[in-house]
Amino acid sequence: MRPVFYYFFGFLLIVGLWGNLSSRAEAENVDSKYTLISAYIYNFTQLTTWPSNAVDEAFTVCVVGQDPFGANLEPIKSRKVNDKRINIKHLSAVDGTVTACNALFVSGSEMRNLKAILTPLKGTPILTMSDISGFSNLGGMVEFKLEDGKIGIWVALSQVRVTGLSISSKLLSLANMNIR
Repeated sequence: MRPVFYYFFGFLLIVGLWGNLSSRAEAENVDSKYTLISAYIYNFTQLTTWPSNAVDEAFTVCVVGQDPFGANLEPIKSRKVNDKRINIKHLSAVDGTVTACNALFVSGSEMRNLKAILTPLKGTPILTMSDISGFSNLGGMVEFKLEDGKIGIWVALSQVRVTGLSISSKLLSLANMNIR
């Protein structure tokens, strides 16, 4: 009877460890996903041209909703966009402050508020980005999609063009386009 108990105990231990490792791997995948997206956000700040009157004394990258990045956006603060320092703002709710952003990442927590966030920004030189499914079809400009373990970039070029923003062809060559 003892060997059965030991096998059962060993099985439970393996299952417990596997579950723990599996949840760690999932957390690491989420962390690495947002590490990569934060790098993409930085590249968009460098390879996008804003109208001259769109950027004040600092370039502002905003995250609206629950922050999925943790410390991943922090290194951006030591960089510059056209000799202007980069500020990171975290916005917990939709209010008038989103119009003070130059680049805006909409967190998945704001899926229900997407229309309320994007409608007032239509035509303004604020680069909108998200990993919300369908974001580029719902009025957003740049959507990050996880496909086959890789992050793809979808750009709604028509949304970008009406704002006066211009995304470098180098960056667009990496992206899929929604041209409408």
